Amino acid sequence: MHGLTWMHRSAWIAGLVGLGGCQIANPAFGFERDSDGLSASAATTEPVLTTSTDTGTTDEPATTTGPGTTLTGEPPLTTGVDTEDSGTGPAPSSCGDNVLDPGEACDDGDDIDGNDCTNQCTVAECGDGIVHEGQEACDAGGVPDDACTPSCTLAACGDGFQTGKEQCDDGNTDAFDGCTGDCKLSCKDGVFEPDREECDPSDPVFADLLALCSETCELKSCFRMTNTEDEDLAGPDWFDACATAPGQRIAVLLRDQAGVQYLRFGLKPPSMFAWTPSDMTSTKPPADQWKFSSHDRKVELTDLLFDKPDPLFDVLYAFGDDSQPKASEAPICPSSLGDGYALAIAPAGQSTHARVLLMPFAGNTMPRNLGGWLATGPGVELAFNGAPMPLCSADDPPTPFLGTVAIAVF
Repeated sequence: MHGLTWMHRSAWIAGLVGLGGCQIANPAFGFERDSDGLSASAATTEPVLTTSTDTGTTDEPATTTGPGTTLTGEPPLTTGVDTEDSGTGPAPSSCGDNVLDPGEACDDGDDIDGNDCTNQCTVAECGDGIVHEGQEACDAGGVPDDACTPSCTLAACGDGFQTGKEQCDDGNTDAFDGCTGDCKLSCKDGVFEPDREECDPSDPVFADLLALCSETCELKSCFRMTNTEDEDLAGPDWFDACATAPGQRIAVLLRDQAGVQYLRFGLKPPSMFAWTPSDMTSTKPPADQWKFSSHDRKVELTDLLFDKPDPLFDVLYAFGDDSQPKASEAPICPSSLGDGYALAIAPAGQSTHARVLLMPFAGNTMPRNLGGWLATGPGVELAFNGAPMPLCSADDPPTPFLGTVAIAVF
């Protein structure tokens, strides 16, 4: 009988009064017992307001404060039903009733744990231990798991999380950063491995060149570029950092996906004048630097890849940033070598062939006039061939090297 309205209760009381000989004495309904039996009390015929006669009632005597009003010693109880009529707030509901109650982040009213809203009425998220369909491949619940990453993806080499038998995982496939593409450590194992590191400070080869090689087995470079088929060298100051570096030794490295293809180093010749952007391997005037014979402090390079069948020495020619041939000599090949910063590495004694060329596709003032250079395309900014390349033969143009070049001064 919880939640009866005033009218319902009045009708129910009237029905009880009309029943002859079956009334039950109850002071709450206005009846009193005397020595002769039951008799009506002096209460008015106004409807009597009472609390629920079910749960939460008290045996303490009622107190009458006025006609038709009966109060007990406890405050009236509410029933929790028919809240609109009673005026009370909503009672808490359980998770899963499709009603968003206080303390719930969501409530979709179903019993599916793997959708956006869990059966605990929390929003699905990685790390809650529940695999959410379409969003996660796995969920280890925040516990280390060799099969499942903290980002709720299946563990795999290259995902950036070291799991299982992986020695490392740096999240990339670059084999030359100390962690190979198959998630194995390659650095500082005592052996220089050109197919997966640029150098190794633990190898005896680099024992006297520690300033050249980093702890991650990369060349400590003042210039680094990955050459593509497009133009990659921009601006005339691209070699400034190396031209002004204080070191006395120079190293040049070329590597591609197959590994290190060229690695040599040499000492700057003794000189009372330091290198500057204008004067590196040549101290001659800018108009004369394009000539190999004008380089009076060229650098002889020693091979660090001892298994390469190259001559004992290559020679590094570094052309200054303000070098520019005379107008009368500009058409002469290869005068455009000396039109702003450029590097050429040639076998010892050679002046018409080069093993390595590194310079912008065009000079500061004119296109390069090396044979076949422009026809080969922008990728020739970095050119390399195991055999020396002729500088002025259109029939045998320089070969682009699509890979990384690094220059170190240490």
